[in-house]
Amino acid sequence: MRHSLTTKLIGFLFLYPLLINSALSKNINNQFLSNQLEQILNERKDDLVKDLFSKQSFYKFNKQSLAFRNKYKDSKWSIKMIRNDPKKSLLDVKIKSTRTIGNQTYNLYTKQTVEIETYKNKIKSYQVIDEESILNSQQSPLIVKIISPDKVLTGERYEINLIIERPLDNLLTASGMIVLKNNEKMILSNDLFGIKPNQSGGLFKYIQAPSEPGSQTISAIITHPEGIYSFTKKIKVGL
Repeated sequence: MRHSLTTKLIGFLFLYPLLINSALSKNINNQFLSNQLEQILNERKDDLVKDLFSKQSFYKFNKQSLAFRNKYKDSKWSIKMIRNDPKKSLLDVKIKSTRTIGNQTYNLYTKQTVEIETYKNKIKSYQVIDEESILNSQQSPLIVKIISPDKVLTGERYEINLIIERPLDNLLTASGMIVLKNNEKMILSNDLFGIKPNQSGGLFKYIQAPSEPGSQTISAIITHPEGIYSFTKKIKVGL
């Protein structure tokens, strides 16, 4: 997911040829691994995915992948290495997909930064560092500008704004925002903002960051007679 190949050369290179060659080899392997993962996911070669993961990390990935694909069946993946270290690397992951519910079709666009730890050319573990997703009705007239921080301080009160940029002929919209707990099931926390009618031109909310470092996931939705616009973002929380 993120950042460039770095091989630090200190001193005389001829003293460390084996060390340097080993580091370069590992970085090349990580780059090849990310390219393989992108190709396999796009070509839906499910039988080959497990070869890229350790047993434990594959179980986690496969569970999440199946749940996602049950809802979004035509996904297009883009996976780029943005920091290539021998053991831990960062990947920039982008996913585009559609989903049909009843007679409505929705577009999904997700971008993630994922940290992977590798061992013997396999993904030993992975963690989503940050994430942002947009889901909207395919024919929706809503054009929304998002103003949101990527990182906040512990205990900080910060603002998230979703601004409707194109007039909607005075048609009523409704909107709401929720804070999600940081676990796999994404259970709603008590910080619940109910969906209410509004004519304010968007959704404007203040959020209280948690007192401990980590992350906070926010989800918001704007509804309109002709469609919806939904936004979810994982925000870093630090000291």
